[in-house]
Amino acid sequence: MSNQEDQLNPSKRSNTRKISKTLTRVDLYKAVAKRFNAKPSEVSEYVDATIDSLSNLIKSADPELRVELRGLGVFEVKFMKERAIVRDPRTLEVVEYEGRRRKMHFRPSKQIKRVLLGDTKTKTSS
Repeated sequence: MSNQEDQLNPSKRSNTRKISKTLTRVDLYKAVAKRFNAKPSEVSEYVDATIDSLSNLIKSADPELRVELRGLGVFEVKFMKERAIVRDPRTLEVVEYEGRRRKMHFRPSKQIKRVLLGDTKTKTSS
């Protein structure tokens, strides 16, 4: 496929994909309830409390903060470099800005990386 065709029809590019299903909290309730042989309404409070606690830790935005969940991955708040020039998008005028933007970074665990890469080998201990 040529470059010109890619620009005309972006859905045929190899790096684009269509999301077929989005999972929500309700799906998480159902998965946890199934694991504990309970009703989703019974576990929803615990799932919500876990998610809220994790969110509050991340929102604290302490640059030294690192939330590590073994088997899942690491959540970190990172600061982006200060931009030399900041412009107002409506007027394109340069604006004085003395801050750094924070962003959330997630690094998956080795186990999740293996699954995502399709590596079926398991680590054996000798």
